[in-house]
Amino acid sequence: MDLRLIAFVAAGGAIGAVARYLLQQWIPSESMPWGTMVANLAGSFLLGAMFGAIAAGSEFSEESILLFGTGVLGAFTTMSTFAVDAIKIGESNPSNSIIMVLITLVGSVGLAWIGWRLTAAVIA
Repeated sequence: MDLRLIAFVAAGGAIGAVARYLLQQWIPSESMPWGTMVANLAGSFLLGAMFGAIAAGSEFSEESILLFGTGVLGAFTTMSTFAVDAIKIGESNPSNSIIMVLITLVGSVGLAWIGWRLTAAVIA
């Protein structure tokens, strides 16, 4: 176990968690958890872009992947908050919950794919 690499993940995680918190405070969310949705969508695009660049031959150090990919984006995006938000919204408005789940799941995969393809095309 390399404590130096763990420190990269921890530092990135702190940055990502604070960034998500600030985003959730900045974007109002009375009927839908827009902050969580934006974080998951943007984070998926950025992680897809990062790994698209790697797939196209860009070299990222292990430290930068752990800092940014695992740490920052891992903490910025959140499956657990998404799941709890879906349940909370579903209690009072099932249709909004279904819309949120579909936007988040389809949008996250779609944006990760777009990020991957976009950076792979630019770098290639």
